[in-house]
Amino acid sequence: MKTFAQLNFPGRLIAVEGLDGSGKSTQIYLLKRWLEAEGIKVYFSEWNSSELVKSATSKGKKRELLTPTTFSLIHATDFADRYERHLVPLLRAGYIVLCDRYIFTAFARDVTRGCPPEWVRGNYAFASQPDLTMFFKADLEVSLNRILEGRPKLKFFEAGMDLRLSADPYESFKIFQGRILDQYLAMSKEFNFVIMDANENVEKQQVIVRKLVGERIDLKKFKRRSPLPLPPALAGSREEEKEIEEDKAA
Repeated sequence: MKTFAQLNFPGRLIAVEGLDGSGKSTQIYLLKRWLEAEGIKVYFSEWNSSELVKSATSKGKKRELLTPTTFSLIHATDFADRYERHLVPLLRAGYIVLCDRYIFTAFARDVTRGCPPEWVRGNYAFASQPDLTMFFKADLEVSLNRILEGRPKLKFFEAGMDLRLSADPYESFKIFQGRILDQYLAMSKEFNFVIMDANENVEKQQVIVRKLVGERIDLKKFKRRSPLPLPPALAGSREEEKEIEEDKAA
């Protein structure tokens, strides 16, 4: 599998991977904000966000109807749609594309759920390898605590409850995510993952992330020719201002 640089794409793709609660989403969000502030042409995409299948996935999860095979095929459809309509065009246009999860999520999760490895990889055979993949490796207890800080309980599929690993969702989470971690580590050398210590604090991790990106990618080549346009001056009634604030909050 070749990277986008090896395929002579003008753009570069950076992906982050990690267990649920590893903090990878926070790190790529901070990276995106930094690149934008530096005037870099950047585009962000996340797993399971295609408008084509997002609602179907949500309904299937809520009703607990998704089998491992169905799960795998839906996510492959989601990725294929985003890859064709967003990722590749932006890479051809010379953007740095940031992906919160890439095909390696499927390689790890779907295989853990019992799908044949060759079949899963075959579903993503059209995809090229990222130019940089960072894997955020956190202890299972750290990941679990981070998730529970934001909400009262684990989600059904997040905890692997569909696999009947344990009646206790917390124990099921540890077993399920532990098996996913084994899959990630097994393919880390094959796909040149950069292993990040996700147990460290957010600020320290972000310093390392920015340094790594700066070393691997010549950011000067991705500078915008002109700054982003400023929003038009807001002139109007207090009601209009209120509507704008509500739109921002939404």
